[in-house]
Amino acid sequence: MKSLHKLVVIASLCFFTASAGYAQQDAKDGKAIPVEQAQKPASPDEWQFSFTPYFWLPTANVDISLPEVTIGNRTIGGNISVVQPWWDTLGKFSNDFYVLGLMGRVEALKGRWGGFVDGYWIFGKDRVSGSDSRLVFRDRVDITASSTVTDRFGTGQVSFGPQFVLGTAPLSSDSSVSFLLYGGGRVNWFTNDDDVTITIRASADVGEIGRTFNFSSNKSRAFVEPMIGLKTSWTLGPKVKALLRGDVGGFGFVDSNNWDCDLETAIAWEAWRNVYLDLGYRARGQWQDLGSSSKGNYQGWYYGPELGVTFSF
Repeated sequence: MKSLHKLVVIASLCFFTASAGYAQQDAKDGKAIPVEQAQKPASPDEWQFSFTPYFWLPTANVDISLPEVTIGNRTIGGNISVVQPWWDTLGKFSNDFYVLGLMGRVEALKGRWGGFVDGYWIFGKDRVSGSDSRLVFRDRVDITASSTVTDRFGTGQVSFGPQFVLGTAPLSSDSSVSFLLYGGGRVNWFTNDDDVTITIRASADVGEIGRTFNFSSNKSRAFVEPMIGLKTSWTLGPKVKALLRGDVGGFGFVDSNNWDCDLETAIAWEAWRNVYLDLGYRARGQWQDLGSSSKGNYQGWYYGPELGVTFSF
């Protein structure tokens, strides 16, 4: 065994000596020696871009007030409330009901200055139908009245402006947190369409007659307002990032009580090089007048989970 041990030691020494000799010979001949290098981090003076498409499934908890219009004995408008949790929405998705949100964000940063564009569109539909039947004229005539009310609503927003890095604080050797101030403007728009269909039919031994009535109420509005916010961007190791941000806008710029806020928290994991899978939660609050001509208002919250992918380059 001792002889075998000595033989292994001598062979190992010969192998390392020969390797060193070949390396020196390659260096003398001008041949490059391949060396594995770590990925070079982006320089603060270089442009850094990111693009994040999001899918958002929000809980809708909003109140819409519209002028009332009375036609016959049926009233269209007034106060319309929509309260629908996102977890119930998943089980009720159909052609008659849905609430969905799509969003995206583009950011650019060079040094401490940069810019962003962040937008979303929330749209939904709720259709309710009912019918009632009665016998008249000594139970010889059957009168049936059926109605269908379809409410389509939507709200969108695009925020844009510059952002500035206030400072960065190290948390550990590979973790840090940065504080960014951002602001600028945003475009808001709202739509609400109500369609009412009423069908009345009378049937008897001599035959059947009927008539259908259609009523609709359509409202929409768009405007631009200022906004300002603060964001913290976290680097939690080589593959995990997170953010926590909030902003407020409106400030009564358009009407005396036009205010809104946007809150978001998310965590991202680098699944591939420069490609992150994002999981977050977003809440959007709005308190808006729909304009002096309509004498209505719109207020409430949208909040729920979001899932997206961030491409950095």
